Amino acid sequence: MAVDLTASMEVKGLKESLKIINKVDKKLRLEIGRDIKRIGEKTVVAAINELIPPGAPMSGMEHRKRTGWYNSKNKGVKVKTNTRGARRRNITKGAQYETIAVITVGTTGAALAMMDMAGKRSSAGEGPRARPNFVPLLNERLGRSPSRFMWAGGEKAIPDFQRELGPTIDRVIYRSNQELMKVR
Repeated sequence: MAVDLTASMEVKGLKESLKIINKVDKKLRLEIGRDIKRIGEKTVVAAINELIPPGAPMSGMEHRKRTGWYNSKNKGVKVKTNTRGARRRNITKGAQYETIAVITVGTTGAALAMMDMAGKRSSAGEGPRARPNFVPLLNERLGRSPSRFMWAGGEKAIPDFQRELGPTIDRVIYRSNQELMKVR
């Protein structure tokens, strides 16, 4: 009889632990933030950057202006940590909680965001400024549908990211538990 065992990693209390550490030792909180960013760049951002083409996918994007490929490529993909709570406006509307990611990965460039998500909306080929050939051409050249880079690369890197982030999270939880155990 074969037994199938699977395991998943879900960290609960990371946000609260980071807030406690920030109140007690701001330098440690900054160090942990840098560790998270370094691990995210090494795993998730590297996996996303593998999927991003080196040159502009379309000839109209070969410039360095706001929507130009080379401007966006230089800004690239960023990893951030966020410990803020639910927004007051959502609490007043009756929301008991608001799901906010502690660690986020996003793009800062317009061209990269457009190439990543173009075609996600169902009415992409409608309207006075629509370009009906834009999305099919992107799908043909890049070989993927939306989300072409961010989600595909991020999903591929999740196991590596979780594995490398484990010791840092253990350190955060241990340090915050030490502070909580002190009698005040």
